[in-house]
Amino acid sequence: MNLFGLVIAIVYVFIISKIHEWVCKATRKDQYFFSLYIFLIPLVLEIILYFLKLDSFSLSKFLFPFLLFGYFVGFKKYEKSKGIFISLLFSLLYNSTNNFLSVTLSSITGDEFALKYNNYFSLFILILTYLVIKVVVSYFHLEFKYFDKDYLYPFLKKVLFAFIFLHVVSFTSDIVSTIRHLNGFGSILSSIVFVGLLLTFFSMNSHKVQIEKEIELEQKKFEQKHLQTYTDEIVALYNEIRGFRHDYTGMLVSLRMAIESKDLQEIDRVYSEVLVKANQKLRSDKYTYFDLNNIEDSALRSLIAQSIVNAKTNDVEYTLEVKDIITPLSMELLDLVRVMSVLLNNAVEGAVESYQKQLEVAIIKLDLETLVVIQNSCKKRKVKSEDLFELGFSTKGRHRGLGLNNVKEILGKYDNVILETEIDNDVFKQVIRFKRELI
Repeated sequence: MNLFGLVIAIVYVFIISKIHEWVCKATRKDQYFFSLYIFLIPLVLEIILYFLKLDSFSLSKFLFPFLLFGYFVGFKKYEKSKGIFISLLFSLLYNSTNNFLSVTLSSITGDEFALKYNNYFSLFILILTYLVIKVVVSYFHLEFKYFDKDYLYPFLKKVLFAFIFLHVVSFTSDIVSTIRHLNGFGSILSSIVFVGLLLTFFSMNSHKVQIEKEIELEQKKFEQKHLQTYTDEIVALYNEIRGFRHDYTGMLVSLRMAIESKDLQEIDRVYSEVLVKANQKLRSDKYTYFDLNNIEDSALRSLIAQSIVNAKTNDVEYTLEVKDIITPLSMELLDLVRVMSVLLNNAVEGAVESYQKQLEVAIIKLDLETLVVIQNSCKKRKVKSEDLFELGFSTKGRHRGLGLNNVKEILGKYDNVILETEIDNDVFKQVIRFKRELI
């Protein structure tokens, strides 16, 4: 390999590494390891194919996704389906873009010019490839976090088959291009692969937007459904407080008369039967509805209102504390809804099974973070908190432990959100910390 060839190899590794950084949001340490892997493993493969005299069949390009798959599954511990998807995405992004630009530019300059200045031509194509891929990744939002949603998986399985088909066509294009009189057909195939890949990305984005609009519509229906219950409760509580204000004067008159008569027995009776009972009435858990007004996010407010209704239906004592105005939390709406639905539903179920039947929810605004604390009474069980998040684990029977595992996967995508779980005999407590950026 000459010096120019080494430069081209370095630029090639740089481009693949940048795709890894853009799509997977990799750390600097991951980038170094991935770059080393991409440089050494394909080089070893090329040497093996050279000695087997198979280097002229473009097998290295065809096998490239398998090398990436080994990295993502072997080192990054991705699920196999995710590993295949990302590997084919990387391979198609680079190879289809590079082939398309090579074919297009060589048709403009002429094949003779491209062959005469092969090294400079290849380097220029690599630079163009880098720029085009950067635009494509940004335009189609190809960050792994963006499309790694479980509600997209059924569609992404179909996309995976499209990737496999495009990869096979790309390999066929490389083979056909080595045959002189079929070179033009090979160029057409490579262009079809690139255009097909862009159409696939368009389809992915379009489907994602459509699905999320449908989910958002369902969420709004859910909010409207519980808004009436919430409104009815607030109206009933307001009327009750109006009645209490009317009775309050009578209480004070009774107490004043007892004091004026210096009848300690009457004072004690009025205090015990009137004031204490009134205080207990005002401290009832149903007045926690008023704290919901401090939550600005309507979706979160509706979820908590639903959990209050569920708890009330199941005779669970519910306490809500939201003293400060809580602005929307730093998490995508759909992810927040899914996480809070699981945690609140589990808390109600756990409280129902317990002897105390108590559930406490508090949202606390601190200087640097917002805390969501969900604490419920539960049956005494010897369960480790880390076991609760294992796929399939449940204290309620087989195949019931998917909720908390989904919570773990969702929160794993957020660096600014931390979930802390604590089990202490008959109390189960979960704290979600939403860290806020300093302004």
